[in-house]
Parts: sequence; structure tokens; C-alpha cells
Amino acid sequence: MGVNDQSPTSKLSLETFQDIFGKLEPGLVIDSYEEAQGSGRGDNYTATLYRIQLTGHRMGTSSAADDDEDKQQKWEKSVICKRLPENTARREAYKSDKLFRNEVEFYTNLMPELIRYQRTKTDRTFQAIPKCYLARQDLLIMEDLRTRGFKMPDRKNGLSVDEVNSVLTEVATLHSLSLAYKFQNPKQFQNLKEIITEGLFCSTNELWYKNYYEQLTNNAINMVSDVLPSDSKYVRAMKDFIGSPSFFTQMIEIVHTESQLSAICHGDCWANNFLFKYNCNGDVQEVCLVDFQLIRYSSIALDIANLLYCCTSKSMRDEHLCSFTKHYTTELYKSLKVLCKLPEFLDTEEKLETLFATELKSYGKFALGLALDIIPISTCASEDAPDLYLVSRTDSSSGAPELNFPPNDLCRQKMSDVLIDMVDGGMV
Repeated sequence: MGVNDQSPTSKLSLETFQDIFGKLEPGLVIDSYEEAQGSGRGDNYTATLYRIQLTGHRMGTSSAADDDEDKQQKWEKSVICKRLPENTARREAYKSDKLFRNEVEFYTNLMPELIRYQRTKTDRTFQAIPKCYLARQDLLIMEDLRTRGFKMPDRKNGLSVDEVNSVLTEVATLHSLSLAYKFQNPKQFQNLKEIITEGLFCSTNELWYKNYYEQLTNNAINMVSDVLPSDSKYVRAMKDFIGSPSFFTQMIEIVHTESQLSAICHGDCWANNFLFKYNCNGDVQEVCLVDFQLIRYSSIALDIANLLYCCTSKSMRDEHLCSFTKHYTTELYKSLKVLCKLPEFLDTEEKLETLFATELKSYGKFALGLALDIIPISTCASEDAPDLYLVSRTDSSSGAPELNFPPNDLCRQKMSDVLIDMVDGGMV
């Protein structure tokens, strides 16, 4: 696809790319660009991703044998452009405008301030996010992590033990930056957290989401009833929580409850938002966190519950859940100790472990609420997922999105397994 095609990214121009990369590399001239779809169906919902291949040249000096004539050196670069969906009804359905603003704020204000703070404490800075070259209200231009060897995991299979531990390490560092900043600079932190807004679980969305969650809750209850006895304590507990008219209100309360471990969280810790780089043995060498549209100020336990219950199998949790939480709290404590003087209630690793376990138990059921759409999305076939690249001129609905995927056995089992672990763990 060439630059003259009328596509969602045709609003871009050579001047945009020239301005960005000409400043980074003086003497560079961008000659052209081509675009391609940047993600598959089912991989992204609130924005559209395009992979842009840039081609240009630099003026270089030849050797003396060439009489010192200037020669053009070919230059190529691949970037990812993230845009709001072109269809305005679809943007309204997914609350894309508000969520997109959150990610722009993350890259332009929030993360730069946390990194600045980190640099006053240590030479090591948080690297587990893509480089962002441009962030404005309708467009993000970021590095293409694929060119550095990063890959997205298979959302159906979930994460491996190695992948989970790698994500926990980076999420712990991200959480520690926010917590330490809050402990040391409470007034400045108040201003920082007000930059972002809760994109999903807020009272203004309650009526808007009514039909959406009614469908999801009915689907989930039917799925677990196909696997577990309908009169079991598990199904009863699920009906009491997600089947309750107050379900959405409870999710709002969990998100907005101020706790001792409230911090700025990723907000959307599931498999599609982690990219991994592996060594020759298949071990994780590096991980990058992406998609910060759902960043929120809440208990850090919400991120970890989402990761551990929506991205792993029951057999993995049965064997590794305790080691996962231990790994996370160890990494969190280690990072916090570098960044600030800890308050008395967190001045030992044992106190942090105990407090985190309490918050995970108190707020962990939030992950069951998220599982209502994460598990159907993660287990559906790509052809059954909505295609955000397909712009329909007749799509004029401004209501909530309809993610009513056909049920499958994997989805039924995963949903039931999460429910069992939540009930047995005393979370629901």
C-alpha cells in the first residue's frame, strides 16, 4: 500500500516522519513509506495498529578512491502507528477517545516524570516499554519491537512460567516507581495521578455498559454451569458476584478504593500486552509491556490478579502461584529499597508480603470480572474476533461493544478454573 492510498493512516505525511527522524539523525531524508496492518483480529480492540515501513537515505562521504564524491546511503526503518478507529461509532463503543488520551499522557507526561525520578536514585532506568517517537491526541508512533526480535505470545496457550516471572519482574519495577514517588513526593504525586482517568469502571459508564455486561455474565454463568454442577458453591458464588445487579458497582468500588498499595498500574495485564524476546534456548531474554490505555490508580494487586488468573492455566497456578507472588514481592521490595526510604508498614520484605497477600485476597475477584471478556477473547478463533480494520459505513450504533463470541470448550474450562481458584482462595 503506497502513501497516496486513502487508508486510515493516509493522514500521515512524509513531513511527519521527516520531522521526527530528521531530528534524531541529522542529514537523513525520508523518501517514502508503506503501510500494512499491524495486528491480527482479536489482538487489539480499542485502537488500530499499522506497521509503517520507512525508506530514505543519508548523504555519506565516499573513500578517496571515489574522488570524495558524496554518495547516498540507503536507510530503512519500521515503526508502529497506533490510531483511533476511523469509524466514530466504533470509537464511542470502545470508549477509544478517553483510553487513547490515557496512553498519550503515559508517554508524554507520566512515564517521563517517573523515569526522571528514577534517575535521581539509580543509574538503571525502566526499559520495558517501546520507544515512543510521537504522541498526540489521535496518533502514537512507536518503535516496531519486531525488528528487535520481540514476539507476541499465543493468547490461547497463555503464558509459560518463565514468561510470567519475566512479566512480574517488570511490572514490579513499574509499580515500585509509582509507589516510591508517592511515598517521597505525595503532593507532586497527587498531580501526577490526576493526569489519567479511569477508562472503564466509573459511574458514568454504568448505564452504557449495562447490556454489554448482562450478555457477558449470562454467557459466563452458562459456561461454568456446563462444566460444574449448577448447585455447587462455585456456581452460586459466581451468580452472587457477577450475576448481581450491583456487579458493575462492585468493580467500580474495587478500582477506586484507596489502599496502602495503591499506585499507578498498567491496568490491562493480559497476554496480548506483553511482547517477549527469547534466546537461542527459548528462554525469555527480555520483555516489553505495551498498551497503556487502561492505566489506572488502584491497588497493585489488580494488575497481578489479572496476570495470574487470566493468563495462566489452573495446573500452573496449583504448582506455582505461591512462587509467583513471592517473586513479585521480592522484586518489588528490592526496587523500592533502591528508590526511597520505606514507610514503617513496608520496611521489611515480610511486611510487604503480608500486606500484598491481604490486598490480593481483598481485591482479587476483580480478575474474575475481567475474565468475563478476557477469556472469551483469548480463546476465540481469529476469524470470530471483531475486525477493527473493516470500516463499515452502516455501523452507526453508539452503544457499548458486543463481544459475544461463540463459546468453546477451552473457554468453558478456563472460566471454570478461574472461578474454582477464586472461591477456594477466599476471594469470591
